[in-house]
Amino acid sequence: MADVDHGTLDISSADELIRYAVRAQLALVSETASHNAIAKAIGMARDHGTSTAGARLSHALADGSFSDGQLQKLDEVVVTLAPATTTHAGGLGSLAVCLRGLRDRESLSGRVPAGWAQEILQSPADDEVAVLTQASALLSAFLAADEIEKASRRSRAVRVVQDRYSKEVVHVVYQLITLGYAPPTPRSVEALIMLGTLGSYALDTIKRALDYALPQPLGFRIWRVITTLVMLGRRQQYAQDLRLWVKQVLTDAEELRGRSLYPGRSLDLELAIRVPRDWSPSENDWAGAVLLARANNPRATIRERGTAAMGLWQRAVAGAYTNQVAASLNPLIEEFENPGSRPDASPGMRWVATTLRYVIDQGSGVCNDWPQANEPWMQHVYAAVSYLDRQVIPDDVRSGTKALFQHSLLQNAGIYRRQAIEALVAGGWTGPVARALERFLELETESWIRIRALFALGFLQHRDRGVEKTLAAACHHAYSNFSNDPTPAQITEMHSALFAVGDCYGAAGLEESDVRRVRESIREVLAGLVLGERTLRDSLFPVSRACAYLLTFMILPRSDQHEDLAEGLLKELVRHPDRTTRELSSWALANRVDGEGAVKPLVRARV
Repeated sequence: MADVDHGTLDISSADELIRYAVRAQLALVSETASHNAIAKAIGMARDHGTSTAGARLSHALADGSFSDGQLQKLDEVVVTLAPATTTHAGGLGSLAVCLRGLRDRESLSGRVPAGWAQEILQSPADDEVAVLTQASALLSAFLAADEIEKASRRSRAVRVVQDRYSKEVVHVVYQLITLGYAPPTPRSVEALIMLGTLGSYALDTIKRALDYALPQPLGFRIWRVITTLVMLGRRQQYAQDLRLWVKQVLTDAEELRGRSLYPGRSLDLELAIRVPRDWSPSENDWAGAVLLARANNPRATIRERGTAAMGLWQRAVAGAYTNQVAASLNPLIEEFENPGSRPDASPGMRWVATTLRYVIDQGSGVCNDWPQANEPWMQHVYAAVSYLDRQVIPDDVRSGTKALFQHSLLQNAGIYRRQAIEALVAGGWTGPVARALERFLELETESWIRIRALFALGFLQHRDRGVEKTLAAACHHAYSNFSNDPTPAQITEMHSALFAVGDCYGAAGLEESDVRRVRESIREVLAGLVLGERTLRDSLFPVSRACAYLLTFMILPRSDQHEDLAEGLLKELVRHPDRTTRELSSWALANRVDGEGAVKPLVRARV
């Protein structure tokens, strides 16, 4: 077995993930400014003298004790100093809010001068930056009103702001939702954070909007907004209303899952895992019941079932009621250890069972190291990790990068698997990670773990010719399985490959030539799936949905009045037997392209 450095990173510690990302970002600008200069620039010299600023930064790097405001300022400094070729500079503030909620309000206030708010909100927002600026203006007004109410209990300042900007709040909320529909970029993540924070002050408006958006084809991403609401909710008067609403939407989660574009993302399960223990106590753990139902659902993907089971155990460890949960998980572990239950994905099921037994035996909430698995796929993981040693990565973040890479493939707790990738993105050294994922996909043929690698590659948002070739090869590889009767794992792999292309190359702002080149590399796959009637059975609907998603976000303007490839294929999918595929295709044709064939900005789309 290869000698692999697992690192010492605790995947369940938000502060450790933030500390990794800060170290990695500082390495991006190490040749431009010293740590001492950066520490002064982000305010660490205040009240302590300039001579101690560098030491205070070193202390924060040791224990992860960065405030939200310091991380926001650090983002500003890094973006300013980063080389022009660096596309992943910044994002530390958003990562911190996603991981741990708000620790202070400094990072959200003061973005827009108060005197500008009225004018900004009256101007039409035609792009992502304008929408986020309007949301910042609203948020600044609410934060100021909140401070007034803290100083005077009789004040109704928040209500005054709600009344003054009621129409603007509704408009901005719906535009933020459409931005949240988009592939996972820093701006779409920021839109979700803005929605969650505004919900602290305009919960009724947010609830109505999210109730409408959640059942829509792209509504699977709305679960993250609700999770953000739960994490960021600070106003006591909304707590009971929010709890009852969250319980209701989770009650509907199983029905919504059947219509979801991407149930494997498990974003509804993340909400259930994040539900506060006092909302769902052990004697009436309705959130745990949602997780147990998904873990036992044979129609769910291996990723979903593993995430649900691990989440249920995580809640039990935190709430100190592990005995009863361990007993409820034993039948599931035995099922997963039986290769006959899912022969197409039996190694993946065994791995879920192995890690469940491991954390139960240890009494820990999550795996930070890995139990023994003498399987070929594990050897390929080790080979890909070793491949990172051949990449240019700063020494002080190499161990953490390798540890996070392993979590992106091996971690069965879905929240932590995604957070590992988010930390890698925020760290900025995505090129070496992309190369290692490409190497893993070259070596590995098991669908269940290729799915994880494809998701990570799409979520990294690292775009170069190597990623293009790898994603195209993955689409063709998965498509080759459709010549026969594909297994559930192969269907999910095809879905994941298409989604990874859409996530990586469907983001706003990419050059048309890049999008066209990527589409052309998989034209045969797209045409075969849409025109070849290969997705008409119920079991294959996930693939038609992934095709519609990719085409929705990779649509291009007509050329010389000739219909764009995406527009033509979406017109075919409007007649598909799957309701979700039809609805998304119809939505895309109505909201992404105008009568002249020009592509419309996403912010103009209806929810």
